[in-house]
Amino acid sequence: MFPAPAWTGERDLPGLLTTCASIRALSRDEAARQVPVRVRGVVTLLPFRSSNQVRFTVDDGEGIWVTPVLPQGAAEVPRDLQVGDRVEVSGHTMDGRFSPIIAGRSVRVLGREALPPPQAVTVSGLSSGKFDSQRVAISGVVQAAEKVADDRFTQLRLSVRSELGPFNFILTDARDRPVQGLVDAVVSLTGVCLSYFNSRGQFLGARIYSNEDGDLRVVKPGESDAFRAPEVPLGRVMAFSPRGMEMHRQRVRGIVTLCRPGEYFFLQEAGSALRVNTRQGDRLEPGDRVEAAGFFDLTHHNAELQETVFRRLGRGAPPEAVEITREMAFAREPQSVRAEARDFDDRLVAVRGRLVSLDDKPGEPLRLNLVWEGALVTAEFSDPASRPQLASLRSGSELKVSGVCQLTFSASRPVLDWPQPTAMRLLARGPGDVIVVRAAPFWTPQRLTLATGALVLVLVATLAWVVLLRRQVALRGQQLAGAIRERRDAVVEFESAARERNRLAADLHDTMEQSLTGLALQIEASQALHEATPERSRHHLTLARQLLARSREELRRSIWNLRANPLEKEGLVAVLRQVAADRSAGVPVAIRVQSEGADRPLPDFVAGNLLLLVQEGLTNALKHAEASRIEITVKFRAGSVELTIRDNGRGFDPGSVAGPSAGHFGLQGMRERMKRLGGTFSLESAPGAGTTLIATVQD
Repeated sequence: MFPAPAWTGERDLPGLLTTCASIRALSRDEAARQVPVRVRGVVTLLPFRSSNQVRFTVDDGEGIWVTPVLPQGAAEVPRDLQVGDRVEVSGHTMDGRFSPIIAGRSVRVLGREALPPPQAVTVSGLSSGKFDSQRVAISGVVQAAEKVADDRFTQLRLSVRSELGPFNFILTDARDRPVQGLVDAVVSLTGVCLSYFNSRGQFLGARIYSNEDGDLRVVKPGESDAFRAPEVPLGRVMAFSPRGMEMHRQRVRGIVTLCRPGEYFFLQEAGSALRVNTRQGDRLEPGDRVEAAGFFDLTHHNAELQETVFRRLGRGAPPEAVEITREMAFAREPQSVRAEARDFDDRLVAVRGRLVSLDDKPGEPLRLNLVWEGALVTAEFSDPASRPQLASLRSGSELKVSGVCQLTFSASRPVLDWPQPTAMRLLARGPGDVIVVRAAPFWTPQRLTLATGALVLVLVATLAWVVLLRRQVALRGQQLAGAIRERRDAVVEFESAARERNRLAADLHDTMEQSLTGLALQIEASQALHEATPERSRHHLTLARQLLARSREELRRSIWNLRANPLEKEGLVAVLRQVAADRSAGVPVAIRVQSEGADRPLPDFVAGNLLLLVQEGLTNALKHAEASRIEITVKFRAGSVELTIRDNGRGFDPGSVAGPSAGHFGLQGMRERMKRLGGTFSLESAPGAGTTLIATVQD
């Protein structure tokens, strides 16, 4: 018959639960509904007594865990509660994360009562959590014993192996209980079973607690001398026996192949090997011959010696590492009595492989990752001294690495089929376990990547430097061009000033000097005729006044031409209109100024020279052309300015015009002015066809 499946849906619950069995029968969801309870029973365990909480188990035929209700008000629990007190517990049910428990609001002591008889432990009960909070009895062999003290109590903790499996026994107050003679002793234990469970509420293991010293009874004391335990050859560890597995301490001998002090070491003898786990901190070296006594355990795939004490017997030659192939290491377990067993687990072996990476993380062993016949194998080096010597190994190198073989199998205990090895790692002893068969080429993929990256960085830096240099050259070129322009402008200004002096000299010679000479002659004639012919004298004075007025006008125009900067406040076109207005005043000549394109400010030396050129042109037109209309046109183009002066005067033959040698500087001065500006100058004229001057300059 199989038990009925647990009910998982909602069901009606009684208003008050009065037995531990009815509470234990609740599901976790039902227990979480806080069903009221009132239970009477005897206290069987007080494992965690503290200053503000008293937690315990109560048993009325079945046991259950009781915890006080906190923090909404302290539960009414007597501080002097003792094992054996008969109590009445009132409260409600609670999800205990594994089994239902009681959240006690009040605990009333009714008297004293004998503890209920313990239940006999079964294999299924010990491995399933069935005996949680129940008082049980069990026998076994003690494999480890230690005392752990705190401020109030001294606990005695025993690791016990029974025919039902391993478990821990904790005696909560063992201040006066000696530890001597307990290891390897046969003991009879009574106590309350409490469960280990994970965050999902799933059973992991059991431990047994007791408050009573009498619950720990030594049936047969252990042997005080561990090295008097029976010796077993390494090749016959945990062999078949009709009596079953031996739970008492046993002894082995062998040669040390690798040691991690205070943790474990490996023994090897005649092709057989064994892992030995120990708390003893003595350091062993490969080649030491050792005798070790402890308890065999088959928690993993192969037997290991636990809770071991050992002593060094002497020194011998370390075993040679056996070079193996993947087929040898991953051979299937023999499924026939005729098959030959090939066992390399825990043995010192060697493999040849290609290094693919090296993991060197703080706080962890250094690991060499090798590709070995298509499989990935990791070699671990726990010795910190190995790091500097192994860090220089290059990926891609072919290595021969020795170490203790550790296989990982496809299934853990209890197995339901022949387990097969699925992975392997090596526990290496030091740098001497690594032989470089063939070094990797210097240009590994990693180094090529680094070199390429460095080259790219250099190229980028070079390009950036070139761009920066070009900017610096361009900036310096602009500065030099500006300086050249400034020097050119200064030269142009100087030559323009010299040219203006020459022109002014010519003007004064052609106008002022002649006018003043004529004025002097008229005054002399008037003076000579003053007494003889007064009328003629007055006529000469009138002519003198006219010559003086004309001289004043010529002088005014010359002074206007020498003004310092007529372009300071206005643009070229506006100043040209002002010049045109001044020159056309009092003369029968219409002077028109017009512009094409967007008017824009021009550099001072360009605008100034164009202004002087217009003044020179107007002077020539007014003085020699006998024109009635003069047109001045300024054309603003992209990067240049074109100035045109056109009149409808009598014109002339450009080839026969007088030049500087004859005292006439006008046209030659215009050409030289535009040449200095880097511009062009052209003249179009013919007798009776007027004159056109065109000047073009870059701005």
